[in-house]
Amino acid sequence: MELSLEAYRIIINNVRSRVDLATLCLVSKGFRRVAERALYNTLFMHEAARTKQICKALASQSRVAELVEALTIAIEEDDRRGEEEERVRPETQEDIWPAISDALKKMARLRHLSVVIDGTLSSPYSGRLAWILNDCPFRLKSFHSDMRWDEDLVRFLNVQDEIEDLYIGDYDEGQEANPTAPSRSLGAAVNPPGPSTRLRSYVSHSNLTISPSALPHLYTLECTFSEAAIAIVPGRPVSKLKTCFSRTDPEGKREEMQVLFKALGMALAAGGWHALDIADAEYEEKFAMDLTSTMLAGGVSTRGTLKYLGTLVLPVGGRERLLFYGLLMQLRRLCCVELEITAWNPSPAIVGSVAFRALGNELRLYCPGVVKIVFVSMNAGVGDDIGERTTVEWVKGEGMARVESEVMNGMGGSEGLWRDV
Repeated sequence: MELSLEAYRIIINNVRSRVDLATLCLVSKGFRRVAERALYNTLFMHEAARTKQICKALASQSRVAELVEALTIAIEEDDRRGEEEERVRPETQEDIWPAISDALKKMARLRHLSVVIDGTLSSPYSGRLAWILNDCPFRLKSFHSDMRWDEDLVRFLNVQDEIEDLYIGDYDEGQEANPTAPSRSLGAAVNPPGPSTRLRSYVSHSNLTISPSALPHLYTLECTFSEAAIAIVPGRPVSKLKTCFSRTDPEGKREEMQVLFKALGMALAAGGWHALDIADAEYEEKFAMDLTSTMLAGGVSTRGTLKYLGTLVLPVGGRERLLFYGLLMQLRRLCCVELEITAWNPSPAIVGSVAFRALGNELRLYCPGVVKIVFVSMNAGVGDDIGERTTVEWVKGEGMARVESEVMNGMGGSEGLWRDV
């Protein structure tokens, strides 16, 4: 008996197992139509062998590939490989990315793509994998990638006119040798595709620069180098930014700050800036004060719009802390702030939740609109190289603030707060 489309959807929405969804695809045409959409709508590719199987299936079945709207590629290497497997591994490295490339060319309705390389299975290409995006038909809404910045990646971004959320883990302004992409000629059937042995001597600056007309709808930008923000933000409606200073010497960092804020002032966001998260290799109290003062005094529209600000050093001295609060008071819509407290001794993390609530309540005396504070500490007693993030949140109707701590590993819930404001 054939059911209504709504009935099929209700049943599918209550199925949690992907195995069960695959089984329902075999029950009837009605179930297959709805179950396939739920099964292939969002894909995560982690295991190398499994990824190759999925990609080959998608490349040979365009109808199924067009159901994919969100894709995450984060190939993991198995540390438990035996010696025999290690000898086979280079071949796997060579052909997994061409298989992914073939599958991507069939995903016409893909809207969200995340490619996390992090050195895994990419050594044959030295991280230069943007060639897998060549000739892809999709128009993305979000794109997150730590691929090497090269001509292929720039060419891809130049034609993506619907991206609203962009993360790039690498940036290069040019003048370095660049391996060509693997040849995809007819000879590939005999010799597996791999990096070409020919090298272009140099890459011109213009070939590594995004076109001024590219990314016209970019609102959220995350980049690990401030140079990328300086190049991308001007002329685009970016209102949320997470980046990091590249310089470490005080004078050089101040010059970098001036150039960065000049670029931020050239953003075209109609409603001003909503979130700024600017990290630093070495946090200093004086520089944090200078950064906040420069931001408020410059042409960056933040006073009546900024909701999230980080990462700033919370001064230890009482007088300096009052001056710091005075600067924050000028940000009338500020509701979330990230503060670095490594210099505090003893660390509030050692004292416990009481200390964090006390610091939070003190700040809220001057900035009552702040409802969430993230305290960052690198001396929280969990290891020299492992920090801790403690979130203090005031929830309406609750008499006491909530306090939650997490290890800094890049995957904590508080890491993405700047996106959510």
